[in-house]
Amino acid sequence: MIALFLLGGFALLLVGGEFLVRGSVGIALKLRVSKVVIGLTLVAFATSAPELLVSVVAATRGKSDIALGNVIGSNIANIGLILGLTALVYKMKAVRMHYRNDWLFLLLANALLAVFLFYGGITTGQGLLLVALLVGYNIQKIRSARRNRNLAIGEEIEEIHLPVWKGVTLLIVGALGLSFGAKFFVSGISALAIHFGMTERFVAVTMVAFGTSVPELAASFMAARKGESDIAIGNIIGSNIFNILSVLGFTALVQPITLQDAAIFTFDFHASVFFTLLIIPLMSLFTKDRLDRLEGALLLGFYLIFISSLVF
Repeated sequence: MIALFLLGGFALLLVGGEFLVRGSVGIALKLRVSKVVIGLTLVAFATSAPELLVSVVAATRGKSDIALGNVIGSNIANIGLILGLTALVYKMKAVRMHYRNDWLFLLLANALLAVFLFYGGITTGQGLLLVALLVGYNIQKIRSARRNRNLAIGEEIEEIHLPVWKGVTLLIVGALGLSFGAKFFVSGISALAIHFGMTERFVAVTMVAFGTSVPELAASFMAARKGESDIAIGNIIGSNIFNILSVLGFTALVQPITLQDAAIFTFDFHASVFFTLLIIPLMSLFTKDRLDRLEGALLLGFYLIFISSLVF
């Protein structure tokens, strides 16, 4: 029964997220919305929808450890596991200038989250601040993309030609899939933790975080294989920004998030900041503006050490 809830919920999250992306992109293209706007708003939000729904459902059920662990664990997995694996398989040459500002903004978002968690959680007002920063970030990115026509934001978006009614249908089905999937998934997480005597924080930071990071893994591998390393790294940094500002921000608007297990802040969050700080230095450690197999192995090694520390 536990496996049914977990696998069924996860499948609904993946399918619901895919339908939401296809439906929203199809409608936006039909309305002649530019790919830049679609890529930075609709697709970014839709691909974060599984994490958002899981965190919202968890918070409304009084399980803030799952809501916070999901985001913090996902941010760690995005850098340590996904970026590490991608660099291990593909040599990634990237220009730091293309994502330096986003990296600095991610550090700012982490600093803000640190203050909130230090004082015990995220209130509704603080959630509103996170969402406001998200809106400002997107406006700045759209303006920057329009000024720099060489910026490849939105170019990877598939041309989806759908009648409006089909797009709306996909949106509705996707939203329902995400809603039911999140409820089943959170129920499965709680049951799994109780059955094996594990904390909900541990399950959220490891298994849930990995599961909700699968789309980023696929996107990064696809971009790196095409030689678009800047997009692969940018996707990781952008996803982590969205996790903090969008997932935690909107979750706090629905239900204030309370820090229940102090280890989420004292250990997991600090590990997340450590991985974030690694990105730029690693690009210059052995080779200039590159993430080679050695750097990928280091990231992956640090991630395995982090997971081992949770287990042992």
